[in-house]
Amino acid sequence: MVFNAIENLLGELGELKLDLVIVGTGPGSYSGTRIGIAVGQGVALAHNCPAVGLGSFAATFFARQIAPSMAVGDARRGLYYISKINDVGEAAPVELMNHEEFEKKLISAGNITLFTFDDPASFQLSDALSQSVERVRPEAHYLIDTWQDLSPTRRDALIKLPLSPTYLRAPFTSKAKPGHPLLR
Repeated sequence: MVFNAIENLLGELGELKLDLVIVGTGPGSYSGTRIGIAVGQGVALAHNCPAVGLGSFAATFFARQIAPSMAVGDARRGLYYISKINDVGEAAPVELMNHEEFEKKLISAGNITLFTFDDPASFQLSDALSQSVERVRPEAHYLIDTWQDLSPTRRDALIKLPLSPTYLRAPFTSKAKPGHPLLR
């Protein structure tokens, strides 16, 4: 499905070449984020231009238009996260915490707009607190807006970085069992 959309979009360019490809790097679905990065790298390679990554929180109305705001969500395995959004839409590093601390942080957020990619009902908060969290979907055009609002110095720094997914924490992996063929 993503490939048809990309093909249609690139078909509209005709002979024009892209100057830059901007990719949302997550957090998000493990496979979806990695596929998006791979597609972005492929398009950039085909157009001989840089590919730059911005955190997916920047792809939301709340990160772009409402200040201050804070992304919140379920980090799975008993942890939750918050990430404050700066005035140009970039997210601060994610803070991981248990449910009790998460609830306290949301209560103390005051007038800060809270948004999430998750279903707020899954956070197991009081009804009033749950209703204060707005569920949003990322939209690519907000990434462009964020990019345009960044300083030239910040843009140059991002262009120099390799595209990589934004993880909430280090990937969970298990050790290979003794005797596994890859350990030989």
